[in-house]
Amino acid sequence: MSGLDHEERSHRFEQELVALRRRMAEVAATVADTEEQVAITLDDVAEHRSPPDAERLRARAEEARQAAARERRRAVSYLADSP
Repeated sequence: MSGLDHEERSHRFEQELVALRRRMAEVAATVADTEEQVAITLDDVAEHRSPPDAERLRARAEEARQAAARERRRAVSYLADSP
């Protein structure tokens, strides 16, 4: 990139930044999907456990859903902050 002028370097930097933000959004969305799957699995397991264990597992499932929601917000913010 040393042979490029300032405008060309700036343009390439912006393109790389947009690509990186898109990739970060994709990863955040994948993490969110995984957290949702964890929540579903915990809920399924809770159906076959004693009430105290089921309550604990359902609480963990809710935490996983909250983590999924955070990751989805993060994915949106990565795309919203792109130039």
